[in-house]
Amino acid sequence: MGQNASSFSLDSLSSDVRNFFRSVIRSLYLAFSDRWANLPLYLRLVLGSAALAGLALLVTKPGYHGFRAWRMQRNLVAARKAIEELRMDDARNLSLSVLHAGDSRLEAYQILEKATAALRNPMHGDIARVLMAHPQSTDEDRINGFRGVANEVALGLVGQTWRSLPIERQHDRRFAQIFAERLIAERRVGEAASVLLAVPEAERGSPVQRRLIQLLISSGKREGYDEAQRMIAAQMPGDDSPADIDGWLGLLEAIPVPSLQPKSLAPLRSFLDQPDAPDKGRRSLMLSRIDYAGNFSRAGAILDEAIGRWQVSDPVALAGFLGDLGLYQRLLDAIPSQSVQSHPELLPRLLEAMEHCDAWQSAADLLDTQAGLIPNFEVLAHRSLAAAKTGDTSARTLTWSAAMADAKASASPGAYLRIHRLARDAGMTAEAEDAMVAAIQLGRGPLPLYDDLKPLIRSLAQQGRDDTLLEICASYMVFEPANPVLFTQFTYLACLFQVIEPKTLLRAMRSLATAFPNDLTIQCVLATAFLCNGQPAEAAATFESQKFDFAKLAPGFRAAYLTSQVLTGQIPIDDPRITDFPWKSTQPCERKKFNQLLHETEPQHFDPADH
Repeated sequence: MGQNASSFSLDSLSSDVRNFFRSVIRSLYLAFSDRWANLPLYLRLVLGSAALAGLALLVTKPGYHGFRAWRMQRNLVAARKAIEELRMDDARNLSLSVLHAGDSRLEAYQILEKATAALRNPMHGDIARVLMAHPQSTDEDRINGFRGVANEVALGLVGQTWRSLPIERQHDRRFAQIFAERLIAERRVGEAASVLLAVPEAERGSPVQRRLIQLLISSGKREGYDEAQRMIAAQMPGDDSPADIDGWLGLLEAIPVPSLQPKSLAPLRSFLDQPDAPDKGRRSLMLSRIDYAGNFSRAGAILDEAIGRWQVSDPVALAGFLGDLGLYQRLLDAIPSQSVQSHPELLPRLLEAMEHCDAWQSAADLLDTQAGLIPNFEVLAHRSLAAAKTGDTSARTLTWSAAMADAKASASPGAYLRIHRLARDAGMTAEAEDAMVAAIQLGRGPLPLYDDLKPLIRSLAQQGRDDTLLEICASYMVFEPANPVLFTQFTYLACLFQVIEPKTLLRAMRSLATAFPNDLTIQCVLATAFLCNGQPAEAAATFESQKFDFAKLAPGFRAAYLTSQVLTGQIPIDDPRITDFPWKSTQPCERKKFNQLLHETEPQHFDPADH
């Protein structure tokens, strides 16, 4: 009986609870219905649409994410196939579509790096840096990435990347070899030697040894050539691959023929005289080089034998042999320009020979018939060179302008640098400077260090192109932010041009001046920053804290010092030191700024622009 009563009471309670919730829900529904019925029609439409949209989002969001993942995976598969089929444009576009969609998976960067490298795309250096830094990158990825960085970006950025590597990678011969190769190309022999010698001796192997020998050759000294030959004879040939053999031969060919030592190289004769070698022409002509150096009495016969033997069977090796000897006319006599059709590698050698022999019409004809073998900007630069040498000023200007325009439109990040080297080697200084400035403004390609720009900086200063100097400094601040010389120059110009708030520059300049209290240039720039920030007393005090010979200061610093003296009342504005100062020896931005500061004091008395 008790059990039935308990069961009855629980059932009754449960029924009451259900009835309560039903009544609450019914009340809420009726209240909502009443409010909904009272709302204006347009508001009901808006709220209904929002509710439907929210419901649709909840339903479709998982499906959209699944579709997006499927589409990106499909693009990656297509990009992988494009790489295999050498469709590099498609591979680049497909991998970019994945990355732009927010998917930063490693494979997309790997494909993009390969595609941009094959296309010589300007973005390759940047992609290579990102690939190196990717958290999932493999050792091979980092090697490929560092190779791309070393070959295609400014040396300052290469140095930053190198310093960011763990010490064990800096001691890895693969990384060291890549970095040293770039340093050698920039003629920074001492730094390259330090990088290579940091690799443990037991791990260096043939590639590192060859780079060390290359440094000896790069020294350009007789002792270096002699030691290089002894090292080559001791280490070559070994169990080397064809690529290694090619590297050893390249080192031998880099030694000027008059500096070859037949006795030191005697152990190599049997290796070089192998009749069944795949590069027998090149090896045989290396022997001819050695014989030519050791027996000048037979020089004519050696040349005739080499030409007769290799003129037809290996004209490329023969052109290298004659060109390295400086026998440009013999080269032109032995190898007709028509040979380029079957041996495109001959084009640079024949062009070089024609330009050395002043055979400008022949060079023009060769460019007309074989221009497609080299980029158009290079063709136009060669034409400008020919016009310069023949005195055709109008053609020189027109073709150089066309070369610059074509280099600007080129996808190659080193286009400007290539025509810069052509103009520099031809003695076309103005054109070489224009190409280098354009390369720096572009900000891409294997740019040198700021320290190597000294001749260009000096020339631009002499021309009064201080606005261009500021552009160069601003560009290089990205590449070498820790360079105190660069930062000092940039701060000075930025103050005078008023492109950055003087207070901002002053804070940074104070820190640098504290680190280099005895550097006169830095202290003078600090004083100039005080002047530009409206603090002439601090500027004068900074100048007075230094022991300097006024007559030996640069004109701009002398002008800054005199301006601080006037603004602090230590000398009048009509003092002969001011009125007789050679203001035209200063840069335009210096004259303008100090003119402005002096005019603010007594505008009616003095104008530096008139002096």
